[in-house]
Amino acid sequence: MLARTLLAPACLTAACLGAALHAEAPNLSADPQGRPGSVAQLVLAQQAYQTALRQGEVLALLSAIRLARGISQRPATGWTLETLGKVLPDAPAGKPAAPQPGGETAMLIARNLAGEDPDLQDLVYALDAQLPGTHQDTALVASSDLAPGQTDVWTLPLFGEVLAEIGLIGDGDGPLTLTVADESGTPLCTRPPGSQPRLCSLTPARNGFFTVAIGNGGTTVNSYRLLAN
Repeated sequence: MLARTLLAPACLTAACLGAALHAEAPNLSADPQGRPGSVAQLVLAQQAYQTALRQGEVLALLSAIRLARGISQRPATGWTLETLGKVLPDAPAGKPAAPQPGGETAMLIARNLAGEDPDLQDLVYALDAQLPGTHQDTALVASSDLAPGQTDVWTLPLFGEVLAEIGLIGDGDGPLTLTVADESGTPLCTRPPGSQPRLCSLTPARNGFFTVAIGNGGTTVNSYRLLAN
């Protein structure tokens, strides 16, 4: 009778033991599949766009615009946001969010870089007149402003055995950190402080809610866009 009393509270069934191990294991697939998707393409387009502006290269700029225009963006729904840390009352404002390569501002810059060169003008005109494809990939996007010393924690759902991409594009004023964690708080992807566009790619093992933490270690308010597929 004593033995039964001692054993009763213990979780000895295979299902119970499996659930305990399941809860402790990081929510990452053991056999991730998939190719780079919509968010990876937008992050690449942003990186190419910024490089083209620094170098004043119109052909590189047109390539960045073409990449960005290949992805349809729509506002994210179902994401929640919690901001941690106090706002510094005297924190200087940063720049607006970084211009998107697929926007009209990028085309205006391309026209200016083309100058009076008829061949370059034709390339700019052809790209500007190009209609978007009917089967574009889609990326979800949310925007926020983050004060120095603060951290934004986004919570969003991801699907099991489906490649997930999380992209971060800041305004370039200062460094941002990026950390993606599963429902238990286990970090699955981290990116150190930096001002360049960043990407985290991972494949969850199962459906769940994941957190995306963005920290501002700079000295100015940073406007950023968060992307997910």
